Amino acid sequence: MNKTKTLELSEMQYDLLKELFNLGIGNAAASLSQLVNQEVVLSVPTLIFETKDELAQRLGVTERVISVSQAMDGPFAMNSMIVFSPEDSFDLVKQLLDQHLSDETLAELHSEALSEIGNIVLNACISVIADALGESFNIELPVFRDAPAIDMLEDAMDKGTNILLTIIVKMELRQNNVEGHLVFILNTDSRGNLYNTLNSVLESYL
Repeated sequence: MNKTKTLELSEMQYDLLKELFNLGIGNAAASLSQLVNQEVVLSVPTLIFETKDELAQRLGVTERVISVSQAMDGPFAMNSMIVFSPEDSFDLVKQLLDQHLSDETLAELHSEALSEIGNIVLNACISVIADALGESFNIELPVFRDAPAIDMLEDAMDKGTNILLTIIVKMELRQNNVEGHLVFILNTDSRGNLYNTLNSVLESYL
């Protein structure tokens, strides 16, 4: 792997960061499970340094996606998002609200309902991470986007950001055959704060 992508994250820092997000993502899945009243199955989280284009490739590049994202700042800066295909996002909202509602009514409620889902699920994840760190995050209001994956990322991320540290998890509602992704993007421009935070936690265990 290109050295510019690995930066200087040590093995212990990497393992700690992955464990923090394992805890948070598990709580997010539990919250989503309660909302839709069925089990949510998660993939193993992938933590990787990559470019926006590489992340877009994993999400479908030019494919239209529906996303809800929240920018946040605190012990380190991060952008969290929940991403679905248009069809799966509609099915998720239908499951949340009322399967007997007309498609026209569901379409009218789609963006508001999905924004609320994203807000609940993403905050469930971040609250656990914040508690584990003994810190707090300032979280912005959720932003709903309907756009090709590459355009969505360009709009959501800071301009001029080249290398991203991303944590991505595939989630599946098997009962409804709905699939989506939880994506957490840590801006490597603020990696100093991230390193200091991880090191402080590691030192507390020594």
